[in-house]
Amino acid sequence: MQKKQKAAKTVSYSALDNAKTNSNHYRITLLSVAGTFLDGYDISIIGVALTIITAISAFSYANTPLGKGLMAASTTIGMLFGALSIGYITDVKGRKFMYLWDMVIFIVFTAAITLSFNFWSLFIFRLILGLAIGADYAIGATIISEITPKKSRGKFLASDGMAWWVGAAFAFVVGYLLLPLGVNSWRVMFAIGIIPAIIVLILRRKVPESARWLANNGQVEKAEQSEKSITGKSDTLKATHNKVSFFTLFEKKYIKNTIYFGLAWFFYDVAFYGIGLFTPTILILLGLSHSLSILGSAIFSSIAIIGSIMCILTVDRWGRKAVTILGFAGMFVSLLVLAIIAMHTPKDAFAVGITGAVIASMYILFELTQSWGMGSTDFVYGQELFPTTVRATGQGWGTSISRIGAILGLTTFPTIVALYGLGYGLLFFAIAGLIGLLLTIFLAPETKDKSLEELTEQ
Repeated sequence: MQKKQKAAKTVSYSALDNAKTNSNHYRITLLSVAGTFLDGYDISIIGVALTIITAISAFSYANTPLGKGLMAASTTIGMLFGALSIGYITDVKGRKFMYLWDMVIFIVFTAAITLSFNFWSLFIFRLILGLAIGADYAIGATIISEITPKKSRGKFLASDGMAWWVGAAFAFVVGYLLLPLGVNSWRVMFAIGIIPAIIVLILRRKVPESARWLANNGQVEKAEQSEKSITGKSDTLKATHNKVSFFTLFEKKYIKNTIYFGLAWFFYDVAFYGIGLFTPTILILLGLSHSLSILGSAIFSSIAIIGSIMCILTVDRWGRKAVTILGFAGMFVSLLVLAIIAMHTPKDAFAVGITGAVIASMYILFELTQSWGMGSTDFVYGQELFPTTVRATGQGWGTSISRIGAILGLTTFPTIVALYGLGYGLLFFAIAGLIGLLLTIFLAPETKDKSLEELTEQ
């Protein structure tokens, strides 16, 4: 066993790690982040749909605090199970196997959602859809990390976060434009998501299997061919045969990484999902009309795209830890200020000049910093903290734990608002941002400029 582990440490993928970026890197990254785009679209479009279906008698349960929270969290619950279980399958069966099948599941159950006939059918279809979305979090990021150069790996992985916000902004624009269609407009909103999914499924068939996964499974010749298909060069590789085990995440070497990654993403999602999905509802509570709340949500999501672009530009230069600290700090400050304002101003706060300007500024700061920080680095850290044998499992672990945080935020926020008001709901999110900040300061490692093998000693 010792000999095998020692041999594994000598394996070098310099053809991949030191390559110049080329069209293959961009093409594979684009097809990989497409799954995250679809997640951003789906999560955000339900926020728009909830403002419509609550007026339909068959979906009336969505008008209760618990029903609204359950519907908002339905896909997230599916992601909780899909990310971890299918992430593990990805490490066992290969990256490409589930890379295709998860998109098939997405297409089938998005179509089923458009045919939902009551609250519970919509809830179940969205829950199963979440299995596919959760799987893509683990698979897409893993493929990107294992084919991109080490000097620019951060920006390629951070683009996964940007894709979420492009999808979210697209969802709010689509929702705003389709509102005039009336009571069934929400069905069309979901149906539109099927079109890019079909295109992605067709194009993903040409993506090569990961050379790192192939070598670890004894397929050295195919691994060298995979490297060459991406960079035009290949290394003389060795078979490693390291065992895939979920419990690797909890070995002494990785336990600190596992704890940090899971908890930091957990507290990020407590705040992010609650704010992100309920943005239209929050803006209505602050005094905007139905249509303007949807348009405002699109604008705020567009600001988050700017934040994620800033992450792409800085994560390989400043480092993962500094960028993540900046993100959590901005989240905490902005949410705390919004909470204080919400506790001391009337419902029509946006109609009050200076108060409205401060609210808008804090919302902008929140969107800018959350997407600059953990909203993008969760895709980076998840790939750099764990070895090839459990890289997708590790990303799946973080995704699953984060979904518990998302479910907590989505189900708790409506209840807090109903019982104590919007201000205390926002304060709940601010505290989550503060905890994420402290975890990053004290537990997060710095991983830039190193190969995956250097980071994990494999």
